[in-house]
Amino acid sequence: MTEHQPRRRWIKLWTQETLHGTTCKELEPDERTVWFEALCAAGDSIKPGFICLTEDMGFSDKQLANLFKVPVELLQRALLKLESESINKIKRNHDGIIEICNWERYQSDERREYMTQYMRDYRKRQRELQKQEKDE
Repeated sequence: MTEHQPRRRWIKLWTQETLHGTTCKELEPDERTVWFEALCAAGDSIKPGFICLTEDMGFSDKQLANLFKVPVELLQRALLKLESESINKIKRNHDGIIEICNWERYQSDERREYMTQYMRDYRKRQRELQKQEKDE
């Protein structure tokens, strides 16, 4: 059994790459909804980067469609496309567990910790500036 990591409250999305990159070109708008829901589910998972009910059991298509609030047909179409050799954004194993490919590359904790500290510092600077403006 692996050590549980805390669930993520946020995931990183690269704005330019999301708007103008391969994801936008490869997936239809409704399929992108499934992709973004999958990223969120993988971040909220007990096993980051994987979509699963337990460490060794995945969701059924119906359960996942209900979680994502999309029709089962859309979920299946999007997952097939995301799993295809040409797109290769997910892998599914025999237990129904979905792995997000390159999760660590895009969601590494090192970069996440850096951004968390950056945002804390930024908010602190903003509060200090507001206080200075108020005092003037």
